[in-house]
Amino acid sequence: MNFDLSEEQRMLADAVGKLFEAQAEDANVDSHKLWNGYLELGLLGLPFAEEQGGFGGGQEEIMLVMEAYGRTLGTAPYLQSVLMAGRLLALVDGGTASDALSGLLDGSQKYALCLFEPDTRYRWHEPGTKAERSDAGWTLSGEKRAVLNAETDTHLICPATTPEGFGLFLIPPGASGLSLRERPTPDGRIAADIVLDGVEIAEAAAIGDPANNGALVAKIVDGAILACCSEAIGAMEKLLALTVEYLGTRNQFGAPIGSFQVLQHRAADMLIALEQTRSMTIHAISMMDAPPTQRHVAVAAAKALTNRASRFVGSQAIQLHGGMGLASEYPAGRYFQRLTVLENMFGDSNHHLTEMEKGGGLAAAL
Repeated sequence: MNFDLSEEQRMLADAVGKLFEAQAEDANVDSHKLWNGYLELGLLGLPFAEEQGGFGGGQEEIMLVMEAYGRTLGTAPYLQSVLMAGRLLALVDGGTASDALSGLLDGSQKYALCLFEPDTRYRWHEPGTKAERSDAGWTLSGEKRAVLNAETDTHLICPATTPEGFGLFLIPPGASGLSLRERPTPDGRIAADIVLDGVEIAEAAAIGDPANNGALVAKIVDGAILACCSEAIGAMEKLLALTVEYLGTRNQFGAPIGSFQVLQHRAADMLIALEQTRSMTIHAISMMDAPPTQRHVAVAAAKALTNRASRFVGSQAIQLHGGMGLASEYPAGRYFQRLTVLENMFGDSNHHLTEMEKGGGLAAAL
């Protein structure tokens, strides 16, 4: 497999890196300015086909974007709004989904796909939220948990169980019966717990085909997992660079501690874990068009390895920094917090190892 970037991919990586670094260094940047930067660079349209108003980027280009996002501890809702909700809107038929996608691409609307519920862990495919037909169209009742970057102006896409199967419903901001309770995540972002208390929506707000929606969401989730793996790679890359820099400047016994062979070995082990993760993620990306079981096993293997590497690289970095690694003024701790959150997004290691076993093991994805 050729891991070299094309000229277009190198240009994309360079432009995205510069944008994200400038945004991270701007003390006055707000969420509107962040999103406008993504819009102006074309990132909102990157994953979508040209006939839908996008730029036809693939999972390889998304990996480059998310690596840069991880290196700069990005906070804009790119994963939830573009890579999950947006990609789902692009896959389902109908004018409602098409209009919603247009609103996302022109930057006027943000979306969030609300998957997980209380007491269901990572079993998004078994929604306890119910949708029943009403005179106005549909009535939704249920709860969603830890929806990242879901704010009061965010349009929601909520899976719900219907008499016909796995339904998907667009809920506008401020809908009657809809309430959001925002809470901070350990890495400084915002997640929302959502209550749907008899939310009334129009018939046209039901999108997709209940018989096929589950398969579409499964592919979207697998792509989102790989985006998380890519973000973790970027965060680990930056954390390793911070650690190596610190080892070269911290003196002990009259010499930089980076000159001690045992610490060099530990930094080398961190690099090996990082590169193994990168290789497994690239393999999983190459399997995104494979049959669903093979695709899912490859993605689960990549996430399980990413989780293990994130824990290892993060803990090694904190140990090698000593007390400095936990100082609020120093960024190492913030990267460790981001890696901890990513480790548990879309499934911890035990969950993904179980998914691999159910799918026939890693041999099924090779």
